[in-house]
Amino acid sequence: MNIICVYRASCFSPNMEDNDAAIMNAVADRLLAGGHHVRRIHEEQLSDIAPIIPDMIYTMGRLDHTLDVLQQLEMQGVTVINSSIGIRNCDRKRFTQILMDEDVPFAESKILSPLTFTHLPSLLGGVGGRLSPLTSHLSYPVWLKKGEGYTEVAEDVMFIQNDQELQDGIAQMNHRGIQTVVVSQHLEGDLVKCYGVKDSQFFYWSYSSKGHSKFGLEAINGKNHGYPFSEKQLRAICNQAANVIGVDVYGADCVIGENGTIHIIDMNDWPSFSCCRNQAAEMIANRYLSQNE
Repeated sequence: MNIICVYRASCFSPNMEDNDAAIMNAVADRLLAGGHHVRRIHEEQLSDIAPIIPDMIYTMGRLDHTLDVLQQLEMQGVTVINSSIGIRNCDRKRFTQILMDEDVPFAESKILSPLTFTHLPSLLGGVGGRLSPLTSHLSYPVWLKKGEGYTEVAEDVMFIQNDQELQDGIAQMNHRGIQTVVVSQHLEGDLVKCYGVKDSQFFYWSYSSKGHSKFGLEAINGKNHGYPFSEKQLRAICNQAANVIGVDVYGADCVIGENGTIHIIDMNDWPSFSCCRNQAAEMIANRYLSQNE
C-alpha cells in the first residue's frame, strides 16, 4: 500500500516540534515494518503529489494549503487520517461552537466577533465580577483565547481576572489582526490530558503536571488533588467530542471538579502522545490499515 505521512509545520508546534515529529516517525516506522511504501513529507512541501495517488494519508498538517490538497484527495477516494474537515473543525471558534451545540460537557464559553469588540467598553462592568451581558453566565477569572486557527504563541491564551485585563487582552489580539476570540470560564479542579484514537481500545490520560507544557499555563490550576472521577465517563466524553468534531486521532484537555464533574476545555487534532507514544503509534498505524486492506 502506498502511504504518505505529512508532518506538521513548526509554527503549529510551539515548544513541541520534536515531540510532534516523533509520533509521526513512530507511525511511519511501523508502516514501513509492515511492508508498505511510505513517503514522508513536511506540509510546507505538500503540493501536487501526482502521478502516484496514495492509498492513505496520515497527516498532522494544518496549513490552509495542506487542507485544500487533502480535501481534493479525499474527493478522489483517498483515506485521510485526520480528515480535512475534522482538522478545520479544530479551529478554536469552530470546536467551541460545535461542542456547545452538541451539549458536550465543555467550559462555559462565549465567542466574540469584531462587532462585539467595537462595543466592548459598554458591555463590561457586570455586578459582583460577572461579565454581563458580554459573556452570558461567566464570571472572573476567565480565559481569553485566540478564536481563529490554533494556538501558536503564548499570547494566544491569556488568564484574565478583571474588566481591564479583558479589554486590554482583546485590544492586543485585535492589534495582532485577530478578529475573533473565545472567552471561557476558568474551572477549578484537576487538569488532565487525554489522548485517544476514536472507536478503538486506545485511550490514555494523565495529570498535566506529568507532561510537557507548551507555555506553563497549566500551573494556574495548581497542584493536583486527585479528585475521584469515572474514567469510563472521561473516555466517553472525549470520544463524543472527537466524534462530533470529526477527528479520529485526538487530544483533549479536561478539568475534573471536586465533585467528580468532567469538562473539556481544549481539543487538539493529533497531539504528540509524548507520554504514550509507542502504544498510540501502534494503534494509529494498524487500526486504519485494517479498514483499507
